[in-house]
Amino acid sequence: MSQNIKCILVYGIEENIITKIKQRYGKVIKLTNNMANIKIKDIIEGNDILLGEQEVPDEQMVVFNGFSEGELKGAIKYIRSFVNGGVLAVTTPTSSNWSFKYLLEHLIEEREWFKMQQKGRE
Repeated sequence: MSQNIKCILVYGIEENIITKIKQRYGKVIKLTNNMANIKIKDIIEGNDILLGEQEVPDEQMVVFNGFSEGELKGAIKYIRSFVNGGVLAVTTPTSSNWSFKYLLEHLIEEREWFKMQQKGRE
């Protein structure tokens, strides 16, 4: 099951940063445009049959899978020390059934919604 596979999925992240993440946390899966319509769980489990390239938003994304709450706090702090902006997420039983592209679009939409809520409180 994909929930038991500890890894970090990244998109739009530079190679030197991916190397830093790998050195500290092990398995990192670099997402590409030809994975756009593949479910997150299939990518994690290695069942990612590459399809033709798709248009994917130009955004940085980091998705954590199989991390405990304590590990997650440390990993987010570490990654945020050199990744500014972008979207961060943790896989859930629901999101693991979404395609990579859908997850990224959903996270961007969610971030924009929160930004609008913050503006309303100022």
